[in-house]
Amino acid sequence: MHLPRLALWCGAAVAFVLAVVAYAAHAFWALALCAALGTVLAGTAEAYADRRRRRDWYTRTFASFDDLRAAVDAPALRRIRDERGVAAAVRAVRGTYPSLPLAEAARLVKTL
Repeated sequence: MHLPRLALWCGAAVAFVLAVVAYAAHAFWALALCAALGTVLAGTAEAYADRRRRRDWYTRTFASFDDLRAAVDAPALRRIRDERGVAAAVRAVRGTYPSLPLAEAARLVKTL
């Protein structure tokens, strides 16, 4: 587990412990605040982990942006982009490569 994710999960654990203490003290406003903070921190930790996993996959699979461009079917993507729009072409790229970061998929479609 990487340090930012670990720190976020530790913060979430502390927030949940404080929520239990607030519940015992009948401080329901503090309970709600700590529970919400813990939930946000845990969600942020997992979003960070997902983004990092996608970025690591991309750097392991493609050495450069040109390698990505060579790996896709450019004429088919151009046709999808011209007929149905950029968003449909980005969805098509991400359908082929689900772990491809959204920014890289959009960049690929726009540079074709």
